[in-house]
Amino acid sequence: MLGTVEVWLGSQQLDIAAPQLLAMLAMLAAEPGRTLSTTQLATGLWADHPPKSAPSVLRNHVLALRRQFEAHGHAGAGTEWLDSTRGGYRLGLPVEFDVVDVEGLIAGAESDRRSGAIDEASAKLAAAQQLWRGEPLIGLSGPWAERERARLSRLRYALHEVAMAVALDLGRHSAAVAELEALVAAEPHSERWHELLMVALHRSGRRGEALEVYRNARRVLADDLGLDPGPQLVRLHQQILSAESPVTGATNEMPPAETDFGPARVPMQLPPDIADFVGREDLTFELAEMLDVDSELRPVIAITGLGGVGKTTLAVHLAHRVRKRYPDGVLYLDLGGMDEHPRSADMLLAVALRAFGIEPGEQPADLAERTALWCNTIASKHVLLVLDNARDVEQLTPLLPGTGPAGVLVTSRSSLAELFGARLVPLDVLTQDEAWTLLERMVPARRLSAEPDAAHEILRACGHLPVSLRIVGARLSSRPTWRLTAVAERLADERGRLAELAVGNTSVELVFRHSYRQLAPELARAFVLIAFSDAPDLPVAAIAALLDRDTADAERLCETLVDLSMLLTPERGRYRYHDLLRLFAREVADPAQQREWPRALRRLIDFYLASAKNMVELRDPGVGTGYYAATSMPGQQFTDERQCAVWAMTERFGIVALYRQVADLPDARTRTLAVDLALSLAVGGDAGEHLPQVAQVLEALSRAAEDDGDQRTMARAQLAAAVARLVGMADLGAGRTLRHAGAVLRELGDRPAAIIAEQMLGTAMAYQEKVDVAVEHFRRAIELGRQHGNQWSEGMGWGTLARAYCDARRWSEAVAAAEQALFIARLVGSLRLESMALHELGFATLHRGDPVRARELCERAVDVARRDGRRHQEGWALARLAEVVLYSGDAEGAVPVAAEAVRALTEVSATVRRLRAMRVYHSALTAAGRAEEAEVMQCKIAQLSRRIGLAGPESPSSRRSIVVSPSAALASSPCE
Repeated sequence: MLGTVEVWLGSQQLDIAAPQLLAMLAMLAAEPGRTLSTTQLATGLWADHPPKSAPSVLRNHVLALRRQFEAHGHAGAGTEWLDSTRGGYRLGLPVEFDVVDVEGLIAGAESDRRSGAIDEASAKLAAAQQLWRGEPLIGLSGPWAERERARLSRLRYALHEVAMAVALDLGRHSAAVAELEALVAAEPHSERWHELLMVALHRSGRRGEALEVYRNARRVLADDLGLDPGPQLVRLHQQILSAESPVTGATNEMPPAETDFGPARVPMQLPPDIADFVGREDLTFELAEMLDVDSELRPVIAITGLGGVGKTTLAVHLAHRVRKRYPDGVLYLDLGGMDEHPRSADMLLAVALRAFGIEPGEQPADLAERTALWCNTIASKHVLLVLDNARDVEQLTPLLPGTGPAGVLVTSRSSLAELFGARLVPLDVLTQDEAWTLLERMVPARRLSAEPDAAHEILRACGHLPVSLRIVGARLSSRPTWRLTAVAERLADERGRLAELAVGNTSVELVFRHSYRQLAPELARAFVLIAFSDAPDLPVAAIAALLDRDTADAERLCETLVDLSMLLTPERGRYRYHDLLRLFAREVADPAQQREWPRALRRLIDFYLASAKNMVELRDPGVGTGYYAATSMPGQQFTDERQCAVWAMTERFGIVALYRQVADLPDARTRTLAVDLALSLAVGGDAGEHLPQVAQVLEALSRAAEDDGDQRTMARAQLAAAVARLVGMADLGAGRTLRHAGAVLRELGDRPAAIIAEQMLGTAMAYQEKVDVAVEHFRRAIELGRQHGNQWSEGMGWGTLARAYCDARRWSEAVAAAEQALFIARLVGSLRLESMALHELGFATLHRGDPVRARELCERAVDVARRDGRRHQEGWALARLAEVVLYSGDAEGAVPVAAEAVRALTEVSATVRRLRAMRVYHSALTAAGRAEEAEVMQCKIAQLSRRIGLAGPESPSSRRSIVVSPSAALASSPCE
């Protein structure tokens, strides 16, 4: 309740403006949980002469307060939170007062100062001063408010007194002079302000002005009060006259700072070094060497990064390490770049010049002239300037030396990219080992080693950010009985993590908020909306869709946020958040931004579906995309198959995260877009270790679509989930889902999706060695594709049918089917289908007695697959080639081909395909006489076979029987 009275209920500000109503609420809040009688309330508002209407007025005030509570709370909150008791009223809510925090901060600062922890005292006082906004209890009437105003004025006096003493302890004499002159003007009868002003002036080398302050104080006290100066003021005057070191006050509770009070010709103004400085050894050594060099060319080092990453800590540590190389002094200036009103160049130059003995009266008023004087003053000095917390290059430029041997260390949350000629040092978070070491410096090693898993979870939750680790370390250090597991569990909850990362007046949220409040509205919107996405990172084109801006504008916004250390860019055109910064962005979202997020998510999914369509059109011409949901975004554009493959691989985990968000969103249209995105990627050959996650979230989307009453989206989601389970997990139970989804899709007339269901049912049957049943499904898929006029689907049906005939050893029929698939592949221009047709044709040709042509066909299949860019297709072709090479009698030649096939199919998590390739590899190793390697591979085959339930007989070692028996033979799929 400092300054203008504000009343907040959680995160909502109550609309209470009437002074008397505010005064009554303040009285109740000052005694939470205690009943105040109507007499006490009336006395507090009207003294001893309340009006006759006082009881009625009090009741009306209570009703008004209850209405506010009802409006911002829940039904019944009014009477629950403001209770009527016998003869009075009681506030039943927990209450937080700024004034309580201020009192605690002042007490803590005094304690820190007595123990010599001056920097900690200064930080507490700065936090206390931020809580003080204007005059106390403005506009509140009544005796209670008057008494509180008087008490708060005394508290503010104490705050100023401790703050000034600490400023002098830290050697900030110039800044102290300016503030003390204002305090003396406001309270000319306070001897304490005169004392501190005399000390500050004397330590700044302004002895004459310090003595003049004493003369003015004596005159004012005599003229206004008829008093002589007190003994402390007189003793201080005598000390200055005799050139003794002046004290700061009358008691030992505020001892003098250990700084010479003569002219600061050789400043040594530097915060204390960090005793537990951790990590960054190589960087520290490199930068120290740059600063340590004896050169007439000044090194300028700019350390940048997000708030709390340790920029100031590193700069101060470096300055202490090299300060002996700067005999003309070390000057530390806090530029206040993250303050609401950063320090002006005028003021900073005045402080810097005074540190070198040039008094304000000797400094020019014009900024350009003052800048020139500063450059001349240090032109030949070996001085180290530590310019901390710069807002931007514009604020920094006037302080930089023009030429000469001065060293400069700058810290800033801005990238300072336009600080040409400087060594820019973007600071990242600590490594895993460094983070562990930092935590170990604060928490006994035995506690960490007793709960190592919890300790690592804490490091992860803190994002390896030094400030968050120091906060958690401080809390654990001060609470030796706390279990690390309990702390880790609380930090695991993202919704409350930032609240947990706070101790005293230091919090990660406050560190980030300093940066956030600098953002213009458009940047703040971008910062929040991008953070709502769960994707680990996003390409700029996707961000443009999310923000509903063109790509150039989105990139400009993102790059600006990167420059301000509010966003990270792992590579050109991609952007991500530090985990804690993402949480903060979501917490500061205003209601308008929260309402916009569902629309932004729909735009984002729309962009990805449009991109997937573009990819299908390029990679699989003839498939068609007209049966997917209509999109409004242009999507990512592709120029070749390789670019498609890279995009699909890069975006897959981010897309899965977006699926989850869509599943939780009550928006049927966005769900339809997401399901069609999943289906289009499945048809396009999506493969990888993410498929189990895809299956899980698609099943959730299916349930949500069923709740929406959207049968088509439900069945398509089931189909895509079954494809993911079959391909990524070798889940043979997916066949049941495929039958159900296929039946629904046929009933709804969704023929394109029904064709996919038939293809995948054929694949599932082939996995289970039911080759004849698989052939039936593949033939049905061919017929449906022909009826639908979709040549690609028809061609894929022929390709998978050729595979099934090969499994059944029906070689003539396999050749005919493969040739038909090859014809259609070249007709529609599908490299993927062409590769499949070639290697199945090669495999069938092998068994018709032409191994030379068989090898040629399979080698062409590998080449075509590599041009197509899909790693799983390449692995499939390589496995067939390895079989043909081995059968042709070249066991040594087959080994590396089979090994590469296993690698390819392992990369994309094509489990069943990998099993087949492993069996081929085992046979090749055996035939080549590499028994130990073959034995290891056989163990791996057994393990994988048991895991997926496709054990089958072991591969024979005979060259002629290397083509694995039907129990191990596998069918193809249009979605693998």
